[in-house]
Amino acid sequence: MFPWAWIPSFFRLTGQVHYAGSNVYDSRGSTRETSSTPFVTRAFHLFFGAFLHSTSSDAWHNLKFFLTGTPSRPTASISAVSQPSIPIVEIPPTSLIRSRKAADPFDVSPNHTSQPTRDSLPKVDTVALASPLPTPPITPVPNGPYYLIPDFIGYSPFNLRVNPHYQPLAAISEKWLDDHKVHPSPKKRAAFEACNFGLLTAMCYPDADYARFRVLCDYINCLFAFDDLTDEGGLRKDGTGTKKASDIIMNALHHPFAYQTEFRCGQVFASFWGRAVETGCAPGMQRRFLEYTDLYVQAVHEQVLNRAQGHIPTIDSFIELRRDTGALKMCFAMGEFGLNLDLPDEVFECPLIRIMEDCANDVVVLSNDIYSYNIEQAQGDTCNIIEVAMKEKGLDVQGAMDFAGGLVKDRVDLFVASKAQLPSWGPRVDADVLKYLRVCEDWMTGGFHWSLQSERYFGKNVTNVKNTLCVELLPKEPPRGQISIPDLVRAT
Repeated sequence: MFPWAWIPSFFRLTGQVHYAGSNVYDSRGSTRETSSTPFVTRAFHLFFGAFLHSTSSDAWHNLKFFLTGTPSRPTASISAVSQPSIPIVEIPPTSLIRSRKAADPFDVSPNHTSQPTRDSLPKVDTVALASPLPTPPITPVPNGPYYLIPDFIGYSPFNLRVNPHYQPLAAISEKWLDDHKVHPSPKKRAAFEACNFGLLTAMCYPDADYARFRVLCDYINCLFAFDDLTDEGGLRKDGTGTKKASDIIMNALHHPFAYQTEFRCGQVFASFWGRAVETGCAPGMQRRFLEYTDLYVQAVHEQVLNRAQGHIPTIDSFIELRRDTGALKMCFAMGEFGLNLDLPDEVFECPLIRIMEDCANDVVVLSNDIYSYNIEQAQGDTCNIIEVAMKEKGLDVQGAMDFAGGLVKDRVDLFVASKAQLPSWGPRVDADVLKYLRVCEDWMTGGFHWSLQSERYFGKNVTNVKNTLCVELLPKEPPRGQISIPDLVRAT
């Protein structure tokens, strides 16, 4: 049967196009040449031509509704260690995530009998989407060069919630990390704690109970401690050291009760994951978390090499890589742990679920690039969507900010539209799916709010930035030399 119900969806989604000069950049990140033929007419021909000439999933693939697929990367090596007393789910030799990332997101396999056909899905144009991005205030004007950031909080349709166990568990978790001597100096420890990662955890996992929220606080602290080593610390341009650290992290996660290392980040990863397994993790959640962490450390290694070589990728390839370097896939999986969910694999094979995960992922990491741009440009770091857009599209800083803000807006809209079209897996699973998607929503809105409350990106000026959305450019910092990490050097 012809999918008549998807015609309004197609024109709603393809209508979200930003025209600039002779090129068109659509809401899913594709750049192409314009022509004299009206866009809607060409889209109409493409849509019908795909169905008239093909009944396979390739017709949908040719529409390129969304960015998919990632380049292959080497797999982190795992050493042979005796198995722990509590079973740990191992990653299969061929990663399921890699195989499904390359698949057409709109290809509904006939083997998945619980999935409806496309013509049974609700129309997207019946969904009430959010209003356009509000215009940021332009006063007070700072003394030096400045730019305006988008008002994502004003645009977001998702409500902010905070976990009631935020304190004292956030403070307890900070002390736990400090007891493991992860911070190389008191100055680094003070800067880390000023970021208030416990608040981010509370905003992104508001429904986790006391015991699980404690594990989640430890996880987020571990993640940012490792992230700081590769983004700002001794590993930011050290490919060999990053590969060694990545292998240790993966060994620690695969064997949390048996693996021994002097690398302190490896120690805390083993600690939090061991307690997560003891608290209770569904097998599917364990498998996804380990797979996503493997993708994360591979992508971080690739990013470190890009930084060391001064390589700036294209917008499309950057977004693909950013979906892994941002660690949001891992964070969504930990959301399953926080709610003690046990979702069947077929949920994660659903094309709309994949699209929504990618949308939420992009919203968090691209908005994070906007918030973190000032300190990164001061440090000479080009691993940021703003730098990538400036190079590829010839934009200035403000133009790149507006461009990236548009990408975030489009993905918020697509997330909301896709949620209205979800199939049913039965009442119990449907309820758990909505809980999982609420985790994705909490990460989007939690990221917006935390970035404008924490001192991580704007320091003591964060309140003024939140009120005005105006950021004064920081001066460039002198180049930094390579910093040794003694505990990593000693680790084997």
